[in-house]
Amino acid sequence: MNLIITSKNNAKVKDACALKRKKVRLEKNLFLMEGIKNLDMALLYGRVKIIFTTIDLPFLNPEIEVHRVSDAVLDKLAFSKNPEGVVFVVAMLEPRKSKAEYHKILFLDGVNDPGNLGTMIRTATAFNYDAVILAKGSVDIYNEKVLAATKGSLFLIDTFYDDLSPYKKSHKIIVSTIEQPATPLKDLPKFDDFVLVLGNESHGVSEGSLLLADVRVNIPLNPAVDSLNVAAATSIFMHYLQ
Repeated sequence: MNLIITSKNNAKVKDACALKRKKVRLEKNLFLMEGIKNLDMALLYGRVKIIFTTIDLPFLNPEIEVHRVSDAVLDKLAFSKNPEGVVFVVAMLEPRKSKAEYHKILFLDGVNDPGNLGTMIRTATAFNYDAVILAKGSVDIYNEKVLAATKGSLFLIDTFYDDLSPYKKSHKIIVSTIEQPATPLKDLPKFDDFVLVLGNESHGVSEGSLLLADVRVNIPLNPAVDSLNVAAATSIFMHYLQ
């Protein structure tokens, strides 16, 4: 490990801080994370490039670049007030499975809230889904609020951007909608290979997704409640479909 970095203007620090901007993340194919649990998960995945730390980190791969930094420098790098002494640079993730290995897929059509996305990635991991796929124009997977909400589960499930149409031939397309006609969830048959589609928090799924649907399904609600939070609805669907 090198000498302690105390300057916020250090070139390595400035390059890492720049990854807080989406444009730079896409240019460099890198993103920034923080926290011990996330670091443990990222190390298992083998994508960690640089670590900035104020604490001792034993048993690290010697090929990983590690920099000891001051508290002030770590505060500049971090997203939160308590990064647990660690901020690190990670190479953007790549799918580990082939599409033929995807049996249960969560497709998110225009989800914009980063907290919702992070929660849904974590929920999909918990229910043993094979992939989370986002329609183009959805929230950035590597937004810091998404990463915080995933609690490290981003490293456990393939998550990427794609269209829905390539999965039409091989999977049943189940689209959540409040529009009628729609099958009540309790009457939905079970499928071996399917794509569960949920939409934008305000506007629901796109017309394109509705046209691809094999089944349109809804969750019957108390008439006094017009809709559910999309992350909550996702959990209900996944519990039913397991």
